[in-house]
Amino acid sequence: MYKKIMVPTDGSGFDREAIRVALRIAERSHAAVRLVRVNPTGTLFGMETSPEAASVSARVLRQERDRILGELDNLAAECRKISEARISTALEEGPVPDALCTYASRNKIDLIVISSHGRGGITRLSFGSVTDSLIRHTSIPVLVIKPHASYLNPGTGELFKRIIVPLDGSSLAEQILPDVMALAKMDETRLTLLTVLLPRTSSQDGSAAQKAPWRDKDVAASQAYLYRTAAHLRENGCLTTTHVVFGESVAQAIADYASEVRADLVAIATHGRSGISRALRGSVADVVTRTGTTSMLVFRPIRVLTEELPADMRRRPDGIPVIA
Repeated sequence: MYKKIMVPTDGSGFDREAIRVALRIAERSHAAVRLVRVNPTGTLFGMETSPEAASVSARVLRQERDRILGELDNLAAECRKISEARISTALEEGPVPDALCTYASRNKIDLIVISSHGRGGITRLSFGSVTDSLIRHTSIPVLVIKPHASYLNPGTGELFKRIIVPLDGSSLAEQILPDVMALAKMDETRLTLLTVLLPRTSSQDGSAAQKAPWRDKDVAASQAYLYRTAAHLRENGCLTTTHVVFGESVAQAIADYASEVRADLVAIATHGRSGISRALRGSVADVVTRTGTTSMLVFRPIRVLTEELPADMRRRPDGIPVIA
């Protein structure tokens, strides 16, 4: 499914787990890996008015660019020692989020893999301006890795053994499923489709005495929906289970469940108008990242008229059917 995988890197060393995961995915999907670094200092030069100052600035800029290119070449050589994936490097200039989004769009990247943990540069900001910008300004899936290690580990062969997929019944939320299936088929991965039900208030159900009936009805409806979706995934060779939980907060309930079952990945679609698809955009990603060690696959679908289409006609912009 993936042909080109981009890994933003800042040279700090805290991006190594993201690189390791990208290499594993690339090996199993026969994809190429692009290690991309952004030099934001390039935009700061050329502001001096005197010829002498401009000459010094240009020389310093060339030296910095050569240094970064050398680090990128060394990183690529290190990756080639442990992986058979095709690896290339690129050095871009400008504001980091903008440069990465532009590169990904220009080069038709299929998957972005980025570390969510670190102490500086991209890794420090990954769930701030950089990753948030990538998610909001591209329709490319972003795999946000919560590192368990800081260095390339050639001995680690597994990717994600348990993936949690929150669903709310909307076609937009379901657009994450093709990417989840692609990852699941790379390993013996167990998928858990999860729906979070929020307690109704007394004004919504009429009285406190009616809480049990609505609870039973909503659970039954959610389970029926999850069973239908799971059946389709099983037909496509994915080991799939379902679960319904209650919580005061959708984000916290997903984070707690992922931690409870020791999930390796939470896969969510962030774009929508209601339910989880509205709530997930920042809160779930932020809660899961801050409170646990769970990595996340985040996808912002291109807005398409799927809600009004018959179930068998719903498709992603790339032509892959959406599961009804």
